[in-house]
Amino acid sequence: MKFIFSIVLFLLAAQACIVHAGGPRIEKKLGGDSTIFTMTLDPGEHPKPGKSFHVTIHVTPGTDWHVYSSKMSTEGGLVPLTLAIPPELAETFEVEKIEETGDIKTAFDSNFMAVTMAHFTPYDLIATIKVKQKPNPDSAFYLLLHFQTCNETMCMPPRTFAVPMTFLGQPPIKLRVAGVIIKPKFELASLYKPE
Repeated sequence: MKFIFSIVLFLLAAQACIVHAGGPRIEKKLGGDSTIFTMTLDPGEHPKPGKSFHVTIHVTPGTDWHVYSSKMSTEGGLVPLTLAIPPELAETFEVEKIEETGDIKTAFDSNFMAVTMAHFTPYDLIATIKVKQKPNPDSAFYLLLHFQTCNETMCMPPRTFAVPMTFLGQPPIKLRVAGVIIKPKFELASLYKPE
Protein backbone atom coordinates (compact mmCIF):
# COMPACT_ATOMS: atom_id res chain seq x y z
CA MET A 1 0.00 0.00 0.00
CA LYS A 2 2.83 2.38 0.86
CA PHE A 3 4.43 1.58 -2.49
CA ILE A 4 1.27 2.60 -4.39
CA PHE A 5 0.97 5.73 -2.28
CA SER A 6 4.63 6.60 -3.04
CA ILE A 7 4.05 6.13 -6.79
CA VAL A 8 0.96 8.39 -6.73
CA LEU A 9 2.87 11.04 -4.76
CA PHE A 10 5.78 10.84 -7.22
CA LEU A 11 3.44 11.26 -10.21
CA LEU A 12 1.78 14.30 -8.61
CA ALA A 13 5.19 15.86 -7.92
CA ALA A 14 6.33 15.13 -11.50
CA GLN A 15 3.17 16.74 -12.87
CA ALA A 16 3.78 19.83 -10.74
CA CYS A 17 7.38 20.06 -12.05
CA ILE A 18 6.27 19.72 -15.69
CA VAL A 19 3.58 22.39 -15.29
CA HIS A 20 6.03 24.69 -13.49
CA ALA A 21 8.71 24.22 -16.16
CA GLY A 22 6.35 25.28 -18.98
CA GLY A 23 4.71 28.09 -17.05
CA PRO A 24 1.46 27.84 -15.16
CA ARG A 25 -1.57 26.34 -16.84
CA ILE A 26 -4.44 28.67 -15.98
CA GLU A 27 -7.64 26.82 -15.14
CA LYS A 28 -10.81 27.98 -16.87
CA LYS A 29 -13.37 26.01 -14.86
CA LEU A 30 -13.93 24.86 -11.30
CA GLY A 31 -13.03 21.38 -10.12
CA GLY A 32 -14.72 19.04 -7.71
CA ASP A 33 -13.62 21.09 -4.73
CA SER A 34 -15.27 24.32 -6.00
CA THR A 35 -12.91 26.71 -4.19
CA ILE A 36 -13.91 30.32 -5.04
CA PHE A 37 -11.52 33.28 -4.95
CA THR A 38 -12.77 36.89 -5.00
CA MET A 39 -10.35 39.86 -5.12
CA THR A 40 -11.17 43.43 -4.05
CA LEU A 41 -9.25 46.67 -3.87
CA ASP A 42 -10.19 49.10 -1.11
CA PRO A 43 -11.58 52.30 -2.68
CA GLY A 44 -9.24 54.29 -0.43
CA GLU A 45 -6.15 52.67 -1.99
CA HIS A 46 -4.30 54.95 -4.42
CA PRO A 47 -1.37 52.99 -5.90
CA LYS A 48 1.67 55.10 -6.79
CA PRO A 49 4.91 54.12 -8.53
CA GLY A 50 7.52 53.24 -5.90
CA LYS A 51 4.83 52.63 -3.24
CA SER A 52 2.74 49.61 -2.21
CA PHE A 53 -0.99 48.90 -2.04
CA HIS A 54 -3.12 46.07 -0.64
CA VAL A 55 -5.62 43.75 -2.28
CA THR A 56 -7.86 41.36 -0.37
CA ILE A 57 -8.60 37.91 -1.75
CA HIS A 58 -11.53 36.16 -0.10
CA VAL A 59 -11.07 32.38 -0.22
CA THR A 60 -14.12 30.14 0.11
CA PRO A 61 -13.19 26.44 0.25
CA GLY A 62 -15.73 23.96 -1.08
CA THR A 63 -17.90 22.07 1.39
CA ASP A 64 -15.85 19.38 3.19
CA TRP A 65 -12.62 20.58 1.49
CA HIS A 66 -9.69 22.49 2.95
CA VAL A 67 -7.08 24.77 1.34
CA TYR A 68 -3.45 24.61 2.44
CA SER A 69 -2.14 27.81 4.00
CA SER A 70 0.55 29.98 2.44
CA LYS A 71 2.40 29.58 5.76
CA MET A 72 2.76 25.81 5.37
CA SER A 73 6.04 24.09 4.45
CA THR A 74 6.30 22.19 1.17
CA GLU A 75 7.79 19.13 2.88
CA GLY A 76 5.66 16.03 2.47
CA GLY A 77 4.73 16.94 -1.12
CA LEU A 78 1.66 19.08 -0.37
CA VAL A 79 1.41 22.49 -2.05
CA PRO A 80 0.79 25.62 0.03
CA LEU A 81 -1.12 28.50 -1.52
CA THR A 82 1.08 30.99 -3.41
CA LEU A 83 0.42 34.24 -5.26
CA ALA A 84 2.32 35.39 -8.33
CA ILE A 85 2.26 38.33 -10.69
CA PRO A 86 1.42 37.27 -14.28
CA PRO A 87 4.40 37.50 -16.68
CA GLU A 88 2.91 40.44 -18.62
CA LEU A 89 2.63 42.50 -15.39
CA ALA A 90 5.93 41.39 -13.79
CA GLU A 91 7.87 44.51 -14.85
CA THR A 92 5.24 46.71 -13.23
CA PHE A 93 4.19 44.90 -10.03
CA GLU A 94 5.76 42.70 -7.35
CA VAL A 95 4.18 40.69 -4.49
CA GLU A 96 5.92 41.92 -1.32
CA LYS A 97 4.09 39.83 1.30
CA ILE A 98 0.97 37.82 2.05
CA GLU A 99 -1.00 37.80 5.30
CA GLU A 100 -3.90 35.51 6.21
CA THR A 101 -6.92 35.93 8.44
CA GLY A 102 -9.12 33.13 9.72
CA ASP A 103 -8.57 29.96 11.66
CA ILE A 104 -5.61 27.82 10.54
CA LYS A 105 -5.78 24.19 11.67
CA THR A 106 -2.32 22.72 12.26
CA ALA A 107 -2.02 18.92 12.46
CA PHE A 108 0.29 16.03 11.66
CA ASP A 109 -0.87 14.11 8.57
CA SER A 110 0.43 10.53 8.74
CA ASN A 111 -0.37 9.99 5.02
CA PHE A 112 2.27 12.56 4.09
CA MET A 113 4.39 12.30 7.25
CA ALA A 114 4.28 16.08 7.53
CA VAL A 115 2.72 18.85 9.57
CA THR A 116 -0.08 20.51 7.61
CA MET A 117 -1.64 23.96 7.99
CA ALA A 118 -5.05 24.36 6.39
CA HIS A 119 -8.16 26.52 6.26
CA PHE A 120 -11.48 24.65 6.50
CA THR A 121 -13.64 27.81 6.52
CA PRO A 122 -13.66 31.01 4.43
CA TYR A 123 -10.81 33.42 5.08
CA ASP A 124 -8.99 36.41 3.58
CA LEU A 125 -5.54 36.78 2.07
CA ILE A 126 -4.18 40.32 2.23
CA ALA A 127 -1.48 40.80 -0.41
CA THR A 128 0.90 43.75 -0.35
CA ILE A 129 1.76 44.67 -3.93
CA LYS A 130 4.59 47.04 -4.87
CA VAL A 131 4.19 49.28 -7.94
CA LYS A 132 7.60 49.23 -9.63
CA GLN A 133 6.64 51.54 -12.49
CA LYS A 134 3.53 53.23 -13.83
CA PRO A 135 1.35 50.63 -15.58
CA ASN A 136 -0.53 50.95 -18.82
CA PRO A 137 -3.84 52.59 -17.82
CA ASP A 138 -5.81 50.22 -20.06
CA SER A 139 -4.48 46.98 -18.54
CA ALA A 140 -6.44 45.07 -15.93
CA PHE A 141 -4.73 43.96 -12.70
CA TYR A 142 -4.94 40.32 -11.70
CA LEU A 143 -2.91 37.72 -9.81
CA LEU A 144 -2.13 34.05 -10.34
CA LEU A 145 -3.14 31.95 -7.36
CA HIS A 146 -1.61 28.44 -7.12
CA PHE A 147 -3.06 26.09 -4.50
CA GLN A 148 -3.95 22.56 -3.49
CA THR A 149 -7.03 21.39 -1.66
CA CYS A 150 -7.95 18.11 0.00
CA ASN A 151 -10.82 16.49 1.86
CA GLU A 152 -10.64 13.59 4.31
CA THR A 153 -10.16 10.95 1.59
CA MET A 154 -8.41 12.57 -1.38
CA CYS A 155 -6.42 15.55 -2.67
CA MET A 156 -6.96 17.45 -5.91
CA PRO A 157 -3.89 18.09 -8.06
CA PRO A 158 -2.43 21.59 -7.57
CA ARG A 159 -4.07 24.17 -9.84
CA THR A 160 -3.58 27.81 -10.83
CA PHE A 161 -6.40 30.31 -11.25
CA ALA A 162 -6.35 33.90 -12.44
CA VAL A 163 -7.98 36.06 -9.77
CA PRO A 164 -10.43 37.79 -10.23
CA MET A 165 -12.01 34.67 -11.71
CA THR A 166 -13.42 36.28 -14.85
CA PHE A 167 -14.97 33.01 -16.06
CA LEU A 168 -17.35 33.30 -13.07
CA GLY A 169 -18.31 36.81 -14.10
CA GLN A 170 -16.09 38.64 -11.60
CA PRO A 171 -15.15 42.01 -13.11
CA PRO A 172 -11.44 42.69 -13.70
CA ILE A 173 -9.75 45.24 -11.45
CA LYS A 174 -8.78 48.47 -13.17
CA LEU A 175 -6.08 50.30 -11.25
CA ARG A 176 -5.97 54.05 -11.31
CA VAL A 177 -2.34 54.62 -10.50
CA ALA A 178 -1.74 58.09 -9.14
CA GLY A 179 1.01 59.99 -10.90
CA VAL A 180 2.39 63.48 -10.81
CA ILE A 181 -0.24 65.98 -11.85
CA ILE A 182 1.18 68.82 -13.89
CA LYS A 183 -0.88 71.94 -13.38
CA PRO A 184 -1.11 74.22 -16.39
CA LYS A 185 0.08 77.78 -15.90
CA PHE A 186 -2.62 80.38 -16.16
CA GLU A 187 -1.99 84.03 -16.94
CA LEU A 188 -4.53 86.35 -15.51
CA ALA A 189 -5.86 88.96 -17.86
CA SER A 190 -5.64 92.43 -16.49
CA LEU A 191 -8.20 95.11 -17.08
CA TYR A 192 -5.62 97.75 -16.35
CA LYS A 193 -3.43 98.53 -19.28
CA PRO A 194 -0.56 100.92 -18.73
CA GLU A 195 -0.31 103.76 -21.24
